[in-house]
Amino acid sequence: MTEENESTHETMRRLEQRLEQASAKAQRLTEAALGAVPLPPAGFQAPEDGAAHDPGLDALLETVRALRELIPSELQRRLAEALRELLVAMRALLDWYIERLERRGPETTGEVEDIPIL
Repeated sequence: MTEENESTHETMRRLEQRLEQASAKAQRLTEAALGAVPLPPAGFQAPEDGAAHDPGLDALLETVRALRELIPSELQRRLAEALRELLVAMRALLDWYIERLERRGPETTGEVEDIPIL
């Protein structure tokens, strides 16, 4: 095996391990969603002892972290830039709309004139 093939093989092995870990975490999350994890009496109310620990949420966060590691850093950077541009565009749209509403000001009431109907 050449050095390049060994590197590719190692990369694929690590990717497979990460996918297996993500799959296991997703399975735990699914089990939690299906009721394997008992809910507190008032739904997802935090325990009174102050510990806000939810195994389903922990599993979801672990899955998201594992999936994030699979995304190349360049793609993460490009996605972050695209999201930023989208948010800036939304802010500009909101600013424009608010400015337009402010220009209209309060509705002015003019004199009302009766128009005779024949």
